[in-house]
Amino acid sequence: MSEIDVLIVPSLRNSSVKAADLLISSDYDVVFLNFPSNLQSLISEYVLSGITLQELISKIKLMKFIPDPAASWLYLNEPILEALQKLRRSVKVYCYRDVDYHHMLIEVAVKIASLTLKVNVTNKVDVKEWIRILKEYCKPKIMECEAEFVNFRAEKKSICITSLSGWKMARYLRKFGNKVRVRCVERLYFFKPLEILEALMEKGRLTCDLAENLIREHVEFIRNYVLTSRDPDEAYYLWVRKKRKIIRMADQISICPQT
Repeated sequence: MSEIDVLIVPSLRNSSVKAADLLISSDYDVVFLNFPSNLQSLISEYVLSGITLQELISKIKLMKFIPDPAASWLYLNEPILEALQKLRRSVKVYCYRDVDYHHMLIEVAVKIASLTLKVNVTNKVDVKEWIRILKEYCKPKIMECEAEFVNFRAEKKSICITSLSGWKMARYLRKFGNKVRVRCVERLYFFKPLEILEALMEKGRLTCDLAENLIREHVEFIRNYVLTSRDPDEAYYLWVRKKRKIIRMADQISICPQT
């Protein structure tokens, strides 16, 4: 039986910086990254100091391992990449994300961006279409396969970096008999509108009216914060400071629910 820390890292660069600091300051034997598995050979070469960070980034872009825009992926994950070369040489590092699923997430993000633009132009929300697209990436079988990968390679003290759905990864890992602890790198994290929608959809508590309200909040978040800010982190923190009603809707959503 392995001890596995499932670390939830929201999609903020500041959160990745905190995760990177934790990796450097902790004494893990194995690190699991939610990077697509086709990066494994490059990450292994990089960890063993065969190439520099800039050479790694250049190869990732050149070999198209990350679908465009790769800059968005690097913005979020560069702090963790920087941390990898600071780990003990004996630490094993694995990329566990299913490649096809990773590409699917990119495709869903593109479709959501298109729907967001459509709402901005028409002021109309096709709730059924939004829900249909969001459900496209709900693939429990894929996460179960990813958990099997982690379970098979976990040793002694391991850490598995995940997105907000880390509690589901933890549930699968416990079924395999591992001792699992779930924690979030942020002491306090406010869900963004679409994250609230997805969480309520997962719990079966999403109504049509609530979905439309959250979609409109998302569209406003993109229009008034993301498009007018220097980067996604600035947009998020400005939104947190200025919005209160939408944040209160997340009070009943736990980032690490009981499993």
